[in-house]
Amino acid sequence: MDNYQPLYLKHRPQTLGDLVGQASVVKTLTNAIENDRIAHAYLFTGPRGCGKTSSARILAKSVNCQNGPTATPCMVCSTCEEIKRGISPAVLEIDAASNNSVDDARVLIERAPLVAQGGRFKLYIIDECHMLTKEAFNALLKTIEEPPPKVIFVLATTEEHKVPPTIISRCQRLMFRLANHEELSRHLRKIADIEEISIEDDALDLIARRSGGGLRDALGLLDQASLLATKQKPATVPDLLALLGAVDEDVLLKMSEAIRDHDAGRVLQSVNGLLAQGREPSLVALELSKHFLNLAKAYHASLDQANDLRALITGSKGYIESCIESAQTFEAAELTQMVERLDQLESQLRRASQPALTLESGLLNLCHRNEILLVKQLAKRVADLEASMQSGVSYVAPHPVAHAPAPIARPTPAQVSSPAPVSAPAPAPASAQAQPPHSDSPPPPRPKAPVAENTHEQQAASAPPTNHGTRFNEVDQFWSAMMDYLQQKHLPTYSLVSQFGFPLALTDTELVIGVPKEAFVKMLENKAEFLKTAARNIDGRDIFIKVKVQADGVPPARPPQSGSPRETQSPQSQTPVASSSMAQSQDEEDDLRRPAKLSPAPAARQKPPAMTGGDSDEALMVKEAYKLFEGPGSRFIS
Repeated sequence: MDNYQPLYLKHRPQTLGDLVGQASVVKTLTNAIENDRIAHAYLFTGPRGCGKTSSARILAKSVNCQNGPTATPCMVCSTCEEIKRGISPAVLEIDAASNNSVDDARVLIERAPLVAQGGRFKLYIIDECHMLTKEAFNALLKTIEEPPPKVIFVLATTEEHKVPPTIISRCQRLMFRLANHEELSRHLRKIADIEEISIEDDALDLIARRSGGGLRDALGLLDQASLLATKQKPATVPDLLALLGAVDEDVLLKMSEAIRDHDAGRVLQSVNGLLAQGREPSLVALELSKHFLNLAKAYHASLDQANDLRALITGSKGYIESCIESAQTFEAAELTQMVERLDQLESQLRRASQPALTLESGLLNLCHRNEILLVKQLAKRVADLEASMQSGVSYVAPHPVAHAPAPIARPTPAQVSSPAPVSAPAPAPASAQAQPPHSDSPPPPRPKAPVAENTHEQQAASAPPTNHGTRFNEVDQFWSAMMDYLQQKHLPTYSLVSQFGFPLALTDTELVIGVPKEAFVKMLENKAEFLKTAARNIDGRDIFIKVKVQADGVPPARPPQSGSPRETQSPQSQTPVASSSMAQSQDEEDDLRRPAKLSPAPAARQKPPAMTGGDSDEALMVKEAYKLFEGPGSRFIS
């Protein structure tokens, strides 16, 4: 039985006409041979597996054939047979990776003047010539520039930038390129028919795409696919996906849609299915990054440009059309950021000790992409503000903040969760107003010019409704419900958040919590998962928890809501609602607010010494007790 020969060796190009996708090289060498203008040195550059060494051997057969020099060697004479089998004394192939020293170069220089047998041309084929040392190149420099008669040097390399310019300038450079998709697919079908390999056209199309235009890689994949095929059952695309460890195009499209919709559950389900099939996490990230890059390329294309996009997007015709349709549901900047993040994730997976964990956490981060959402919300708010300015309608900010909020004590959770309805104070009768004030009572307010009250409420009522945020009564209701839930399910989080946190803003996707000092930001961020769980159980939505430091450790003043049940439910709002108006002077307002500023915080709000940064023994004991309270035993109460 004859020894088995791989397809890339068995079907190696033997003539210039057999080269695939190298039209410029074929034309140059053919004209040089026919016009007897063969150069003394050639430099063949290009990617791996595109025919550089094979072209050097074809050149040797063309100039040494008994019918030559000819562009179509006979392939039957002894010279052609010897060169084909690699035993010709006129052709010397040198591997520069293992013969790269200056001594090897000197041996080559000494043997170059020796005449080839029969007076034919002698060819030196130096493969991977960029591996030669600087000294070896310098030694060969003069010989390559002025070689002995009938000596041809052919230098082949995949990294032209490593070849010294002095060598490049003394050679005729021929650029080899990768074969395009159509040429490679036709050649693979031709080889499959010759070898009687049963394989579907879609599978050959996948091989051509996966090889990246390299003929040798494509024939190697076809050789592997032939082992999966039988005459009764040809090799299919799923067979090749399992062989290559690649991801199906439909799966990539579904994952991108889930990431677009922020559906982390569908993304994790798809990833777990791929990992269960034996896919490498780094390969999954690489396939996703290529897919989002294809979406970015197809963003501005249309269905009638699918043929033009084939040169830019690697995939089947149906996949290209799906990419064009799906790309319109994204934003261009968003697609670019996703490609960049997935590329960084693929680099991290190469060094990760737990690749599956790193992949899942990276894709979860991509699903949420909170900073992208915040930028989009900010852009929408700016657009609404510009529209309101052009229309002349007053714009109400989603989260109004008072100019000078007075430092007031925050209510306890019990007060927030169970507010008592308090009615607005009725105006005093005219007889009572006419009586002189008591000696201990403050003097009556001085009369002022009439000023329209509740100006802010009137502007808010006249302004068009916005979807950027919620009013403060909704923030308080949400916060009260969250505190009630945490008090029942997770006391450590309730204790920490109720003492040091207060709500600032609430949107459909984000809850902003304020803290009095920078030291408390990290502590509340560590409780973000418990807060998310509480929010999910309140109204069923997933929100992002953001913690920021509020000046003076005080929440922003709430504007009074007309008819709101939460208008006077907390100590913060009782004093301003009962005694503050637009007609009062600034010093009177300060007098009214001063008792609230001087009043001590409730006992439930007292900060432990460990949280205030004290260094006493008592502070250290409280800090250690807090650590034990927050230890591994702290869990949600089911």
